[in-house]
Amino acid sequence: MLIALLPTALLAWLLADPTRNQPWLVPVEHFVVTSNVSVVAAIVALAVARAALGVGHYRTLLIALGFACLAAIFAVHGLSTPGVLQRGDRAAPAGLVLGVSAQLALLVAAIFFAARYTPLASWLERHVAPRALVIATAAALVGYAALALVSPESFTTVARWILVQGGSAPGYDPSTYGYGPASSGEPTGGAGWLPFAVVAASIVLYLVAAFAQGRDFFRTGLPLQGALGIAYVLLAQAQVSQFLGPAWTPSWWEYHGLMLAAVVLALGALFLELDRRRGLERFLPATVVERVIGGDPLRLEGERQTVTILFTDLRGSTALADRLTPEETVAAVNAYLRVMARCVLDAGGILDKFTGDGLMATFGALSDPTNGASAAVHAALEMRRRIAVLNSERAAHGEVVVGFGIGIHTGDVILGAIGLPERSQYDAIGDAVNTASRLETLTKEFHVDTVLSRDTADRLGGDGFALRPLGQAMVRGKANPIEIYALT
Repeated sequence: MLIALLPTALLAWLLADPTRNQPWLVPVEHFVVTSNVSVVAAIVALAVARAALGVGHYRTLLIALGFACLAAIFAVHGLSTPGVLQRGDRAAPAGLVLGVSAQLALLVAAIFFAARYTPLASWLERHVAPRALVIATAAALVGYAALALVSPESFTTVARWILVQGGSAPGYDPSTYGYGPASSGEPTGGAGWLPFAVVAASIVLYLVAAFAQGRDFFRTGLPLQGALGIAYVLLAQAQVSQFLGPAWTPSWWEYHGLMLAAVVLALGALFLELDRRRGLERFLPATVVERVIGGDPLRLEGERQTVTILFTDLRGSTALADRLTPEETVAAVNAYLRVMARCVLDAGGILDKFTGDGLMATFGALSDPTNGASAAVHAALEMRRRIAVLNSERAAHGEVVVGFGIGIHTGDVILGAIGLPERSQYDAIGDAVNTASRLETLTKEFHVDTVLSRDTADRLGGDGFALRPLGQAMVRGKANPIEIYALT
């Protein structure tokens, strides 16, 4: 963080002595560098937004859209460089477009970034569809660019009116925000209150985002969180440099470099996060992935834990295959498995694997006082309810219906990612897995749909589940009988 704050020290050193801060008037180079870098950054940011839509992560989408706005509006800043594309009578109004776009790029991005860490993000997620937010943001950016680049005169008329309403002098140049001798003794240097208010709001928003992100970093220790926090600090300093640095001087050029560094750092971190999410969401529910990314312990290299294992199996699937075509059989089995898998994920379980016409799931891999027993039983009850609905619908259409069996056991296992680097699954290994599988087969013998062990029942406590003792049963692989219960 100390290194990330060095640009402010450099800015102070440049502004302290005007001889060090002589203008570098190179409009063509400015046009080439800013327009190309910002266009590429906008494309990358939209790619991150698309990936965030794919994994359904709204808060990452807000960050991606913030950088998309920063890059797109900064592209307008670069393309409006006077004397390059905008020449002759268009050069003067283009200068105002250049100054306003530099400020808006930082402000709009700050609003998106800070929103991620406030209740506003949750409100937006409930009321604004992700794709609608992307389309609205893209449309606003296209509209802004069209007005600023196609008709800089109209843009200047609107911008100048807004500035004058904020108290600026009629001929005030936004590229000199807050710097230089006061105009006619006016404390704001002819700028009026609006540019100062906008800059102050932008800096506060970046610092709010940096503080919230830094708090997550110190809590989790994840490099991703630190990278985003540093990016926000760099952008806050870019705002200071853009505000205080006279146009074309090294202090003014500094904010261009800070913006580039922040964009590369943050977007790289976002790509890494989304890549981790895609890998984890192959076998973890979105809610669990969110906790893992947030720093909850889930070691993929292997660890011993006490968890609850759930096995399910469809009854009559063999007869189903004899009566239906292969396509119909697969469609029917998938209909049931989708219901079961969704119940596991909704209860916060980890979908371990599909076992032909059944599945295996793990509950309690993250902190859970019942070691996942309560969540597993909730999932079993929800499976019972949803499959009853599915069977009613299938029967009404004259389609074949099937039953199911569920076995649940709590015990010690080894958890970790098993397989190849390019194809693996988060798996549980141990005697508890075998026991849960054997309990599932006992549902046929006792003519019930769910059997759970006493190890699971003892952890349910006062959760209000109704259990019926089934006595003791011998389980293959166990020297002694175990006490089992039916879920009523």
